[in-house]
Amino acid sequence: MNTNGPGRLCMVTTNFNYGAYLDDCMRSIVHQKGFDRVDYVVMDGGSTDNSVDIIKSYGGKLAHWQSQKDAGMYHAIEEGFTKSEAPYMGWLNSDDQLAPWAIQTVLDIFDQLPEVQFITSRFPMQARKDGTVVKTTILAGVDNWGFFNGEHIRTLGLPSTGWIVQDCTFWRRSLWDSVGASFDHTLKLAGDFELWARFMMKTDLYIVPVPLGIYRIQGANKAMVGRDAYRDECVKVLQRYSPVIPTDVQKLGERVVAKKLATMGISNLIADHQRTGIKTIAFDYEQNRYFPYEDR
Repeated sequence: MNTNGPGRLCMVTTNFNYGAYLDDCMRSIVHQKGFDRVDYVVMDGGSTDNSVDIIKSYGGKLAHWQSQKDAGMYHAIEEGFTKSEAPYMGWLNSDDQLAPWAIQTVLDIFDQLPEVQFITSRFPMQARKDGTVVKTTILAGVDNWGFFNGEHIRTLGLPSTGWIVQDCTFWRRSLWDSVGASFDHTLKLAGDFELWARFMMKTDLYIVPVPLGIYRIQGANKAMVGRDAYRDECVKVLQRYSPVIPTDVQKLGERVVAKKLATMGISNLIADHQRTGIKTIAFDYEQNRYFPYEDR
């Protein structure tokens, strides 16, 4: 049942000399059920390998593609989003892939649940260099307090429920527009995390209990090679939104986090945000539709 009318999904892929992985990435999008409702945009940074030949082989399926020097990945993604007016959005790096059911799942959720603006998967998948899926992790859930107090920065040495993985994350264009329709270009690595922070200030992140994206660990991933630098940028992002440690912190877990952060010289991370229930998407098989619920 569709309560909000069918929308389209704008998917952007950025690439620079990743021809070894690009075909897997693009094939994982264009051969899915629901692709007829996708505006697929490929932004190549002027590759000198076989990337352009691969892109051209999918030319008839693309809303737009270009190959020219750009100002970096986040600039390219941002520009790619302007090539479509589709109301649903996401991007996929050229060394990653979507799960075979991801597009139809995203379309159905946003079509059926107009109150849901921002979703990610509970089960991010990882693949080895050859693209074979070898691992599924678990993102238990995300709430406002947990996000702004560092629960989704694994390398802080704090209790963590896992990263919000970009290849599993989708949102409405209205949300993107409401936070400025842009990335923070002062950040070299954590532009995605900073975008999530602005989204979290506006709305809840709903967890979808099926895998949506596949992160390929191929040895040169920016988030892996620059892991510590990425973490440090994430900490700076949180400090923008979390200026004060509340004086009435009561919960033991919150005291432990506050003490740990203080020893790391980032004691201003504990935010004046409230613990809320984890927002989740589930599927009603009798009604054949998705529904949201709160898991406390």
